[in-house]
Amino acid sequence: MAFTPNSYLNETQTGPNQGPEILRDQQHAARLFNADQFRLAPKSKFLFHVAFGINPSCVRNPAIINTYGQEINMLVKAVDLPSYTVQTEVLNQYNRKKVVQYQHKPGEISLKFHDDNMGLINQLWQNYYSYYYADSSTATVPGAFSRNATKAFSSIPANYGFDAGSTVPFFNYIKIYQMARHEYVCYQLWNPIIQSWNHNKLSYSDGGVNDFDMKLQFEAVSYSVGAVAADMPEGFGVTHYDTTLSPLQANTSAGGSPSTGAGGPSFVTTLDSTGLAAGALSTAIAQVNTYQNAQSSSSPLSGAAGVIGAAAGVAGVIGIGSSLLSTAGGLSGISFPGAGAIGDAVSGIGGAISDVASGVGSAISDAASSVSDAVSSLF
Repeated sequence: MAFTPNSYLNETQTGPNQGPEILRDQQHAARLFNADQFRLAPKSKFLFHVAFGINPSCVRNPAIINTYGQEINMLVKAVDLPSYTVQTEVLNQYNRKKVVQYQHKPGEISLKFHDDNMGLINQLWQNYYSYYYADSSTATVPGAFSRNATKAFSSIPANYGFDAGSTVPFFNYIKIYQMARHEYVCYQLWNPIIQSWNHNKLSYSDGGVNDFDMKLQFEAVSYSVGAVAADMPEGFGVTHYDTTLSPLQANTSAGGSPSTGAGGPSFVTTLDSTGLAAGALSTAIAQVNTYQNAQSSSSPLSGAAGVIGAAAGVAGVIGIGSSLLSTAGGLSGISFPGAGAIGDAVSGIGGAISDVASGVGSAISDAASSVSDAVSSLF
């Protein structure tokens, strides 16, 4: 709830809203969060997607990338967004306090995976672990971890520790996409390294599902924005994605992506911010009012100009209004109480629009005759 500024708490106000006013209604929040197609409304936490840029030369099993790469992206259960810590120090500049910064440190990223029945995420970790650390591969070599292997280096029959021959990063990048209003913000982590991995705990007394915890460190973060489409964010809307067009979406393009943006101001310049149904109907009403005012004008020329302008505006929204009103019944295949009344209302509105169009056509003909007679009288 928004509080009214003190300047509006007077007991004797002037103007159309006279009287004391202690608290305002929900219009305060509505004008902030609903304006411009929810431009300033809070984002939902569950609208995200993660993409892993795995280096093909680092995996033992190429199917991890070629066959199941996009499924790995979809098995992320939760992820942290980047955080930063800036180290500062207060210095004394001629008895004047001066705050300076001397270190910038990104925080760790926590990521949680579903432990799937196929073991895909487990395979991802096994490929990562065997690439950087030789222990998992050499542990099965006879004598590699025998007790007498501590006596001399010559008694160790296999490599161990970091001696796994890794030269390039396993992850080139990890991209975290946050989505809202058909747009995304991308946080790209460069050269991420797994700081910790936890297979978590199994228990006969726990009926929940298992998951894996991973913590990341990285070298840098870059940011980008864009419009949501098939395969953008990377790997989004391609594998296991329902491409059936929604009955609630009036205009759609190939691939199931909306052909128009969410509308309103945006940092993504590629969106087509086309007006929606409410704007079209408001424009129609305004143009009809213009037409009626033009009919009462005393000047033939000004009346003709007003009618022609109104006709152009109404003609531009007749097609949009008709197509939008035809879907006003709601969800396809679902019947709601009062649907007959809604149908009657839609039919009435459609008939009214048709009458307006017919009236505008007659008005244009009359206006054309008036213009012709007026022009003839000038010569």
